[in-house]
Amino acid sequence: MMKLSCMKWNIIKSFRKNISIDTYHSKGSAIKLFKMKKKNLTVTMLVLLIMLSCTPEKRENCFSVQGEQSKVIVSMIEAVNKRNAEKYVTRFAKDVQILVDDSIKINGRDALQVNRARHFKAFPNLCSEIQNLVEIDDKVIMHDKVWLDELDKEGQDIVEIFTFKEGKVIKVEVIQSKDFFKD
Repeated sequence: MMKLSCMKWNIIKSFRKNISIDTYHSKGSAIKLFKMKKKNLTVTMLVLLIMLSCTPEKRENCFSVQGEQSKVIVSMIEAVNKRNAEKYVTRFAKDVQILVDDSIKINGRDALQVNRARHFKAFPNLCSEIQNLVEIDDKVIMHDKVWLDELDKEGQDIVEIFTFKEGKVIKVEVIQSKDFFKD
């Protein structure tokens, strides 16, 4: 995955900046000794450990799917990554409300489907990846990272609070950067 490769490359560059290599010669062979500042070594090792524990191959292990409502959210993100607006809206109530900054941005499942179809057309390389998922009573809180295209190296963090009633999403509260997803 391009995003992870970019992240690994930045860590390698950071690692190279903070390491010094001394060469010692003994009996005709060179011995290289790597030295690094203790603080930088600790930070680098921590970052590498985190990266190894959450590789794309094991991504589903980085968050837990606790119940049926969480499974609904996972299937919605799968629909986003397939750019399938019809599948995306199947578990939303007819009168769902999507709120951004405490104001209603989308009112109703039909309007949401039209909005998502338009959005998927505008961003054909859109990619969403769940970072964390928590289910509490009738709510699922999701932190996901969204890339609009392959040029977007860092992506955008979004937090969404989904409220369920009788197995359907009735409200979504979206927390995102003010300049992201303007429509």
